[in-house]
Amino acid sequence: MSPLSLKTFVCLISGFLCAQNTVSASQKDSAKISVLPVPTLGYAPETRSYAGAVCQLAFKTDAKTRLSSLKAEFQYTQRKQSIAQITGSVFLPSEKWLINFVAHRSKFPDYWWGIGIQTPENTRETFNSKRNWLEAAVLKKVRPYWFMGPLYRHQRFDGIVFEQTQSPSSLKVTAAGLQCLHDSRNNMLNPAEGVYLDLQITRNVAVSAGNGNRIQIDGRGYKKVGEKSIAAGRAVFSYLSAPTHFFDLALLGGDRNLRGYYLGRFRDRGMLVLNGEIRTSIYKRWGAAVGAAAGTVFSQPADVFGNPFKPAFNAGLRFDADRKENINLRIDYAVGLKGQSGFYFAFGEAF
Repeated sequence: MSPLSLKTFVCLISGFLCAQNTVSASQKDSAKISVLPVPTLGYAPETRSYAGAVCQLAFKTDAKTRLSSLKAEFQYTQRKQSIAQITGSVFLPSEKWLINFVAHRSKFPDYWWGIGIQTPENTRETFNSKRNWLEAAVLKKVRPYWFMGPLYRHQRFDGIVFEQTQSPSSLKVTAAGLQCLHDSRNNMLNPAEGVYLDLQITRNVAVSAGNGNRIQIDGRGYKKVGEKSIAAGRAVFSYLSAPTHFFDLALLGGDRNLRGYYLGRFRDRGMLVLNGEIRTSIYKRWGAAVGAAAGTVFSQPADVFGNPFKPAFNAGLRFDADRKENINLRIDYAVGLKGQSGFYFAFGEAF
């Protein structure tokens, strides 16, 4: 995605939100917008130390909808990486439609270990790239809590330079398909109850290396335990049917899939991740969470349970930054095997 198309996308989203705010303001029971700007300092395996800012917007398009969210963030890191990203999940009035999107632009020195779950540490090499991607889905409600619609994803990587490995200087992939979503969570950013089940079936229609079909299933469940605690669980499965370039592979690690491991430390055509976490209130607006996870990558579905799983453990604090809408500020520390660890700072839960 070119800089011009990214700017155009941001302008369109801004205009869309202004229109929605006008609609909401005209409705008697609509909720005001909650704005949470916060400077960020932290450490992650991918970035080392980083500093930046994040602004979380939460709002309702009418009194009958659940909370919608928009998040804009910027980071500059110890490894001279710059990252800018806007994400959103917006329910239109009466939840007749749900719009999800991500717009990302970064300059990102990175590490590459190869493909597979058993790549040794001494194979690591550095590479550089400039990354742009846009992902968007427009989903129509087909019955209560069920949504369905088209999904589009475009990614472009330029200025690719490896220390040793030979690679094209630019790569891209465009994928399109169908998303079917069941979402009965009471709050997208901090769910206490409900079920989330996301099925995506896409095809790489324009890719630098090989077309293929991808299936991704993301299932999550939440249940209250006593008066102050919540049990949360998640399972994610992803598989691409054809070989592709290294950017388009499933990536294990990072804040979302396996906290404590470098994002992309292990990568392959398929991935399976299991997460469990207990979240509890401890004092007034403060809470805590503790959890465990395990994940693997594979080249064929038959290899899933024959490959080793990488374990991780996490613990952290929660601060109720918006008591009305129940939006947490999350601070987590996670550890994996062989000295892998990460510190994560974000609005909303990892899953």
